[in-house]
Amino acid sequence: MTTPTRGGARVAAARGSMRAVLALAGALALTACAPTASAAGGCKTRLLPGDLVITEVFADEKATPGGTGTDTGKEWFEIYNASGHAIELEGLTITHSRPDGGKPNTHVVLQGSIAAGQYFTLGNASQETLPPYVDYGYGADLGDLYNTDGGKLALSCDASEIDSAVYQDVKEGHARELTSAQAPEYRLNDSAASWCQANDTEFEAGNFGTPGAVSDCQPIVTGQCSEAGALRDTVTPAPGDLVITEVMPSPSVVSDATGEWFEAKVMHDVDLNGVGLDRRGDAARPDVITSTACVHVRTGSYVVFARSLDPALNGGLPASAIVGTFKFSLVGGTVASPGDAMILAGTTVIDSVRWTRSSPGKALQLDPDLLDATANDTESNFCNATAPFGAASAAPDLGSPGAANSQCGALPSAGMCDDGSTIRPIVPPPAGQLVVTELLANPANLPPPTAVSDAQREWFEITNTGATAFDLNELTVGRIGAAGAPVQSARCISVAPHASAVLARSADPAANGGLPAVAATFGFGLVDTNGDIQISRGATVLDAVRWTSATSGVSRQLDPARLTTTDNDVATSFCAGTTAYGDLTNKGTPGAPNTPCP
Repeated sequence: MTTPTRGGARVAAARGSMRAVLALAGALALTACAPTASAAGGCKTRLLPGDLVITEVFADEKATPGGTGTDTGKEWFEIYNASGHAIELEGLTITHSRPDGGKPNTHVVLQGSIAAGQYFTLGNASQETLPPYVDYGYGADLGDLYNTDGGKLALSCDASEIDSAVYQDVKEGHARELTSAQAPEYRLNDSAASWCQANDTEFEAGNFGTPGAVSDCQPIVTGQCSEAGALRDTVTPAPGDLVITEVMPSPSVVSDATGEWFEAKVMHDVDLNGVGLDRRGDAARPDVITSTACVHVRTGSYVVFARSLDPALNGGLPASAIVGTFKFSLVGGTVASPGDAMILAGTTVIDSVRWTRSSPGKALQLDPDLLDATANDTESNFCNATAPFGAASAAPDLGSPGAANSQCGALPSAGMCDDGSTIRPIVPPPAGQLVVTELLANPANLPPPTAVSDAQREWFEITNTGATAFDLNELTVGRIGAAGAPVQSARCISVAPHASAVLARSADPAANGGLPAVAATFGFGLVDTNGDIQISRGATVLDAVRWTSATSGVSRQLDPARLTTTDNDVATSFCAGTTAYGDLTNKGTPGAPNTPCP
């Protein structure tokens, strides 16, 4: 696309004083001008609304040291020819006023032209003293542009308005520019959200703007981004659309402060605009990706979030894979103080991971057979990276940023799990021995501000009613009639006889309301009305429950005298939880014996 440049030829400096020019123009108006004016009403070129667009306003010059400090001869505004053909500006009326139309001043353009797709700058200088970046001088006719409380500029041909725009938030030395996210358009400049402050290009020492040229700034429009020169709605990721697959908490080749990073796999095409990166429980706000251009990522790709964009500082991360940066630290992690990272869309967690161990110079990698937002909640599904990356070094850091991970060789094969001392076969629950005994489908709302959604605090409990232990590994959890997802874990998730286990949307106590240890996580939502849960092994359903409604902040718990897979099919076997747990925002007995129902 050709970048618009300065358009109309500069108006030649008139001989004599401005007053003489105006007098001559007045005399001609009585003779030659009136008969040749078009039906547009005084304008030499017939103009329609939107043919000209007001694109930039510079209202308050920053004086150079020793300067006068006045704006005389230094104020200007810019217009753009959006008509598709050249425009003679003679006869165009400019009106400057307060935003409500009060205190109007006008000027009729004497001469000047602007080519199609070009910019033209008009300033408060006389024709004899025009700065090099101004194409036409209107003198003092429009009065001073307002430094406070804003003003309004309007272009018209008699009673027909071609364009108008309000300028506000004036800062000394900085122009207000219409966004360059799309081509200038006369309805676009009606919105304050389409304007931004010029900060990048100095047209004079200490003064920023782009007179006669395309804008160099793009305001951030919530929910929109720029693609191929046009604004469109962003595609915001939902939970599970990004899966964290690798973390580097402790680089060795470079400093932690610049070399930490984590990686995510893209599960569906989304935009990362507005996505936040954060840790749990820290006081700082999330680091948000604020690009005005669409940061679009494709299904199956791997993206990297890094502390630094500089390859010399970040250990040689692939620049093409880095899509965002963050300022917080990734800690090495211990049982007492786990490390963590999460990806947010607003207050909704897209994915998060926690770890209690890491090795210097080695990334923690999620096994490529376990790439989903539930499996990566289990730390044993991660292993140390083995492949070097980045710049050549005698002792390079290990990881695969921006690429698929290597297999974790120590993970058990299908049908097997690690019980901490040996790899053994998974023990499935015998029929009737796994019973869903409690659930919280409608957690209480948290007061703002919080980065925790209600959904993250949903959970349900199962109880082993038999005399032998079983494992939750490879059981499928979901809604009745839905495909569900298997419990994937390298470690054996064993439930002892007559013990209970909690399955939750999040394993993080800071996110899940302070639940006790979570045995496994699930990705589907527990609906408030006409909800259900089903646990199966292959085609065999082990247990299922249904409910018609859910009270906010109160669990549904099965009477301990009715702990069977048939009794929990009866709604009256359940009653409301009465004991506050965790952060005391919800009631229930997760992982503990239920209270007898009345």
